[in-house]
Amino acid sequence: MAKDNATITIINNSDAFGGEKMELVTVGGFYEKNGARYIMYDEKEEMGMADCSVMIKEADGEVIVSRKGAFMSKMRYCPGKATEFIYHMPYGNIPVILYTKKIKSCFDSNGGRLTLFYTLEMHGEIYEHSLSVKVRL
Repeated sequence: MAKDNATITIINNSDAFGGEKMELVTVGGFYEKNGARYIMYDEKEEMGMADCSVMIKEADGEVIVSRKGAFMSKMRYCPGKATEFIYHMPYGNIPVILYTKKIKSCFDSNGGRLTLFYTLEMHGEIYEHSLSVKVRL
């Protein structure tokens, strides 16, 4: 498993809470194994979820984002499908429905980019999101 072999730029756009765009540049890991791509990094306070480690696995046209730490979740992105997960937070758990609109992925020997377009439904409210993860080895 590769560790600290990549510069990772995460851009999260959301219309939640009046619209927000957050960007984080950090050092993390990237590797490929058995046809799957793995991206790992630690979230920072700027992203609102400090003390969390994130692992993104892309394989077979799907993406799984696993978050461990103070904020825990396992989100499964499947184009054209709704999936459910629980956000485990220090102040309680929130059930969430995730609907994946589109996944774009382009990688080569220097890194690449993974972009997710999706909606989240929490407490009856629906929020539009896009998440872009750029990896530079």
